[in-house]
Amino acid sequence: MTYAIIQEINLLLKRGSFFRVIVFIVILAANFKTEAQQAYSNLLHLTSDYISSNPTRGVHVCDSLLQHGKLSNPESGIVMRRKGQALYLLGKFEDAGTCFSKSIQYFETGKLNNEIGLTLIEQARLYRKLKMYQQAIDIYSRAFKIFEQYNDRINLSTVLNEWGVVYEMKEDYQSAINYYNRSLEIKKELKDTLGVAYSYGFLSYVNLLTHNYIAAEDYGKKSFSLFQQIKTPIHIALQSTDLSVVYQKKGDYQKAIHYLNFSDSIAEQMNYADLKSGNYERLAGIYALQHRFDSAYDYLLKFTAIKDSLFSVNSQKNIAELNIQYKTSEKDKNIALQKANLSRQRLLLVIAAFLLLLTVAITGFIYRNKKQKEAQIKKEAEHRQELLKMEALNSLQQERLRISRDLHDNIGSYLTYIKTNIDDLAQTPSTEQENLVSLKELTAETISELRRMVWLINKPAVLLEEWIIRLREHFKGIPFINILSSVENSSTSLTALEATMLFRILQEATNNALKYARSSNILIQIKEAADGLNIKVSDNGIGFDLQTTQQGFGLSNMKQRAKEINAELSLESHPGKGTSITIMMNH
Repeated sequence: MTYAIIQEINLLLKRGSFFRVIVFIVILAANFKTEAQQAYSNLLHLTSDYISSNPTRGVHVCDSLLQHGKLSNPESGIVMRRKGQALYLLGKFEDAGTCFSKSIQYFETGKLNNEIGLTLIEQARLYRKLKMYQQAIDIYSRAFKIFEQYNDRINLSTVLNEWGVVYEMKEDYQSAINYYNRSLEIKKELKDTLGVAYSYGFLSYVNLLTHNYIAAEDYGKKSFSLFQQIKTPIHIALQSTDLSVVYQKKGDYQKAIHYLNFSDSIAEQMNYADLKSGNYERLAGIYALQHRFDSAYDYLLKFTAIKDSLFSVNSQKNIAELNIQYKTSEKDKNIALQKANLSRQRLLLVIAAFLLLLTVAITGFIYRNKKQKEAQIKKEAEHRQELLKMEALNSLQQERLRISRDLHDNIGSYLTYIKTNIDDLAQTPSTEQENLVSLKELTAETISELRRMVWLINKPAVLLEEWIIRLREHFKGIPFINILSSVENSSTSLTALEATMLFRILQEATNNALKYARSSNILIQIKEAADGLNIKVSDNGIGFDLQTTQQGFGLSNMKQRAKEINAELSLESHPGKGTSITIMMNH
């Protein structure tokens, strides 16, 4: 069959129909997939029937298939997992661990992640049996991620149940119950009768461990009834054993013995050594509680005989090393098999040639797009650079306008006044001494104002405490202006613009209070809040009605200055009750 396929491909290539070759390969792959799926399904049914009913026979069937079946890697992985399950039931734990490791290696060659997840469940169950709890949790975590990736809710619920058992064995019962309930919800949504039966069984046992015998019996009966409907002997036997434990704890020894004998009859038929061992140990304990020591002794002897054959001290170590022991040898074997299959190599060469052409085309497309994007990015970067330059020039111009306005509004007005007084002094010599004193004071104030402006301009930032000191110095000549501050953070600072604008607003506010409100007490309160700086100027002047009084240029100027530093300015006044101005500046 392989030779005929190669001949057909060669013929199509000679005719120059590369596209037809690709179509032929796709159709051929689809046919191979259908045949592989059929073989895959047959193997599942053939081996699973023996596992649950006769594990010894199941091992023989699996060995026969592995030796003479000419199986593919995925098929070998399935059969190897089934063999491991049968060996587990027979109590041959080390051999079972070997099979599970080999099964995973077979699936890894074909990247069959879902099948790897199923084998990981079996491997984790083996670690759990050997009380290697952390290893079991790690394996369940790997399996959960695989099934979550494929949204395989059936197997997700299975992993949750198995995971819960580990926490139950670690005596973390609440975690176990949480995992069981999560699994039960999924099983009910999927209407998975077998899965629901499993979840009921797990919930029964964990409630038994927490001494909730009523819930344990209720869940146990539900599980046992569902397993009987499904007619799976292994599950019926296991749940029967769990029910016996419930009745033993409740003190109903007759029912406990009945369910143990029923479970043991199934375990005997299946030669399920591990289950028989547990049943014998429980029967010995119940007969001892009833003072039937002859029966207790007989079952204790049976339990000891089976236990010695099931478990050895080195089992944990040997099984834990299985993954490493077989990984290298299996990979070498797979490489050898691939080299031996010449027909498959030829087919792969044709596919590789097609993929190479496709890769070249995609690479050229990506390269062209990359160049276009680089050119676009470069152009955008140049545009952003131009915008930044324009913004810088605009900011510089705005700063120049602000400084010129301050010079005009403050220093300019002082100098104009000085000039006027000098002119008056020249015309009226009689008031020379008085005007000289006034000019001296005004000149000193002008110098102080100029120094303050230079101080603010030369500093990129001003500490809030330093700003308050400057403010006190400015108003120290007016005794009825009081400044109170509650600033705790000594590192709080203002920008030069913020410091200047706030200073001008306070100047305007106090001037208005002195000039128009006829105030005898002006209070400036500076508070540092969690969300910013709060400044309030209040006076005891005559006040005015906000609704009827037209707001002048001074108030508009204060609001404009507050807006420039992203602050909010509010005014409150009532006739006869004074005026207050509040500035709120957020950090």
